Parts: sequence; structure tokens; C-alpha cells
Amino acid sequence: MRIPFLLLSSVIAVALVGCGDDGAKQPTPTTNHTAYDSPTATADKPVTIPAVDNTAKNQRDDGTTLTPVDQGTSEADTTITAVVRTAVVAEPKLSVNAQNAKIITKDGVVTLRGPVASNSERTTIMTIAERTPGVKRVDNQLEVVNP
Repeated sequence: MRIPFLLLSSVIAVALVGCGDDGAKQPTPTTNHTAYDSPTATADKPVTIPAVDNTAKNQRDDGTTLTPVDQGTSEADTTITAVVRTAVVAEPKLSVNAQNAKIITKDGVVTLRGPVASNSERTTIMTIAERTPGVKRVDNQLEVVNP
């Protein structure tokens, strides 16, 4: 009976020593965490997460072309953009890229930008925009790209 008791006591003692005071050890805070980050850190080796460099402008956005930031804020412009977007997304034959084309309306002029899979998709989106009430003109800058 004495040997099992000593063995059990030894196991408990080793377990307690291994537990330590983990509550006092806090990871070194880092910056730039997002919801999906799960870095690990110790007091002697902090985890450093580099900042994402996504601030560079697209080469073709040289200031002479419209970007979504240039979207008109009038009720007419926002309505036109919403109507065109709804019709484009509802078109079952369009690729995902085509359904996500940029649609920018400013003063009744709709600018279409982005990649599409074919000339047919390019024409379909342009036709949708041209037939939308309130559109004065369509500037079709859609680019046909082969996957």
C-alpha cells in the first residue's frame, strides 16, 4: 500500500510543478492583428506582424480614370449605380469577374471598369447600363481577359 501511495504522490507533485503560475505570463502585445490572426508569443520572443502594404495605387489609376471613390453622391447617381449593379448581378450568364465590375456613375455618366471573360460579357454589361433610366452616356473601359 505504501508504494502506490508514494507513486501517486510523486505523480501529483510533478503535475503541480508543471502547472506553475501560467496566469502571470502574458504574451507580449503586438499590433496590426485582425480577427483571423492567431500569433503566439512568449516573454522572450514576441511575434511581430508586418503591416500590409496595400496602399499603392493601381498603375492604370493614374488620376485620369474614375475609381469608385469618384462615385457621384447625388440621389440620381446612386440610384443609377444601384439599378445597373442589380441588373448585372442578376444576369446568370455573366462570370463572377463580370458581375463584380466597377460601376461608377457621376453626373449621369456611367463608367464601367474591370476584367470580363469575353466580348459578349462586355457588351451585355454595356447594354444594361445604356438601358438604365437617367443614364446620359456609358464609358465602357471593361477589359476582356482570358483566364
